[in-house]
Amino acid sequence: SQCSKGLYRAGQFCCQPCPPGKRKAADCKFDESEPDCVFCKEGEEYTDKEHYSPKCRRCTFCDEGHGLEVERNCTRTQDTKCRCKSNFYCNDSVCEHCNPCITCEHGIIDKCTPTSNTKCKKESSRNKFWLLCILILPITLALGLLMKYYRRNHFHPENKFQHPVETEPLNVSDADFSKYIPRIAEIMTINEVREFVRKNDVSEAKIDDIKNDSPQDTAEQKVQLLHSWYQVNGKKNAYFTFIKSLEREKLYALSKKFQDIVQADMSNNHENSNFTSENEKQSLA
Repeated sequence: SQCSKGLYRAGQFCCQPCPPGKRKAADCKFDESEPDCVFCKEGEEYTDKEHYSPKCRRCTFCDEGHGLEVERNCTRTQDTKCRCKSNFYCNDSVCEHCNPCITCEHGIIDKCTPTSNTKCKKESSRNKFWLLCILILPITLALGLLMKYYRRNHFHPENKFQHPVETEPLNVSDADFSKYIPRIAEIMTINEVREFVRKNDVSEAKIDDIKNDSPQDTAEQKVQLLHSWYQVNGKKNAYFTFIKSLEREKLYALSKKFQDIVQADMSNNHENSNFTSENEKQSLA
């Protein structure tokens, strides 16, 4: 025959269940009597309702590695209750692990709770502007220093930060250029002259010959090198060819100095010519 509701059959008898906190050790020995029940291990096992099982249930372990901590300890009649640690959250109905709360860089709208993550403010355009400035400033300074180093090591000091000077047409005859060669030699260094003539059709052999002819006299070397350039390039348009060649090599300051010398010389000649003409007129009178 069937047992009454809430009882279970064990052999020829119908037995009562074990109460919460205990497990069945042996079946009952009389009909509708209690079985032999023993306590679950405190802090390790539990049963939270009436049952017929010979085993207790294992207490849940709150794993700190998964962001959990104990909210309520396990007893013989109830399981452990876990919760998220501080700065962790879980938004699932059953939490087996918790996620770390995010950290806000630009301010908090809503703080992190055990069931919701932090809500952060968005980065403002002002913050982006200052961040951009912080990134660009070192790059700009580095480029400036690099340009300064490059100019210092690749240009003559007199030519730093100079801009091209437009060549003004002067009434200079082709035959006049040779008389300015000594003046040009004075305003150029020996290295500048050598580099200039080398890039403007004077052969390396000729440069070496001039150097060997006057090994201790760089002033004479400069004059002879410039004469060689004059001979190679010809008398025709020598003045303008020389100016353009200087500017092509970015020797703008030297080009300007040379033009100033010629301009001053022509002005003096013009004044002297006027003075002579005036004297001749007075003599005739």
